Amino acid sequence: MHQKAGLPAKLVFEAIIGTFAFSIIRTSEKKAMKRLLTILAAIFFYHCGYAQITITAADMPVAHDTFIYSNMTPTGTAISPADSGANTSWSYAITPSSQGMDIYKTTAELNLSFTLPSDLYGYKVADSFPGIINTVLKLAIPGITITDLYTFFEKIDIPSAYVASAFAASINTIPLGTNYTDPDVWYKFPLTYGSSDSNHYSLPINIPGTGGITETGYRKTTVDGWGTITTPYYTTPVNCIRVRSEIHETDSISFGATTIGFPNNSVQYKWLVNGDHFPALWVISQVFGGTETITSIKYRDSLRSGLAVHSISNAKEIVSAFPNPAGNGIFALNIPSSWTSYHVDVFDIKSAIVASQDNERIINLQAFPAGNYYVRVLSGTNVAYVPLVK
Repeated sequence: MHQKAGLPAKLVFEAIIGTFAFSIIRTSEKKAMKRLLTILAAIFFYHCGYAQITITAADMPVAHDTFIYSNMTPTGTAISPADSGANTSWSYAITPSSQGMDIYKTTAELNLSFTLPSDLYGYKVADSFPGIINTVLKLAIPGITITDLYTFFEKIDIPSAYVASAFAASINTIPLGTNYTDPDVWYKFPLTYGSSDSNHYSLPINIPGTGGITETGYRKTTVDGWGTITTPYYTTPVNCIRVRSEIHETDSISFGATTIGFPNNSVQYKWLVNGDHFPALWVISQVFGGTETITSIKYRDSLRSGLAVHSISNAKEIVSAFPNPAGNGIFALNIPSSWTSYHVDVFDIKSAIVASQDNERIINLQAFPAGNYYVRVLSGTNVAYVPLVK
């Protein structure tokens, strides 16, 4: 749950001063002075307990940082993106389901110093491209394997910011790196309650001799809350701010003369504290049709007995279509029986939604031209993509 922390400072201060004034009348000057010191200490500790903090570049990761975090299953979570505002106490029932580790390595350590600046540092964000991008890559560019995806960061001074400036991956086991043409500014400092900024970013990823992937997007970041947070790692409340980043992104795949783009919109919520380089809590929501669905919850933690530290991996492809190709345009989806409620969107090659339906396995594209289409199936926090050929 979350709640507003304590009484308003003005009321507390007035009550304390009133008590002190009464004590002056009833006690000696010496006793009044002693009481004053006690009261001033109480005021000090009150404000220290629930203080607005400022996050600066000093609170960001540095090269060789290693963080253990725990994951929580998003299904049924009590965490609400609406929990924001001033003087808020964030305290949720959090049960870890697995653990992971982020290790910030330099480009030089990954043998990328010849293609990227050697002073950049970053962590492995995925084993391979997720979801539909990976599916299209397999179909469009056979024989190409892309693994070990890294995002690299740097701190810049003017203006003070923490920026994603490069990307790297192993293409057929050869590590290659590329710079953002427009960096993705995660934070501009100082971060204080109410501060806001936005930026456009662009990342071209060349796949030698075959094509490429381009990520273009817009990030708007706002500090929409301050207060304290309690987690299994921070067992007593610690001062924090909450940062909300709204991300509108298009992921485009080019091969030959063909380019296909897919929307990838999300919102990230991070609770940041002073002195730690990893968010106390990090929640990611995917946005479909204007609705947020929490798909990832992780928080700063230490190693826990009985929870293995897993590497990043992609979910198995558990949705398929048949017949495929289907010359008559009639497809049947094979969907897990546990997905009792689901939503289906059909995209054409220009990324436009041409059909939508709920809880229906049969897709009818008889009225549409022959060609390539893609289906997105949403069920709770599960997202699956299937290519279709008519």
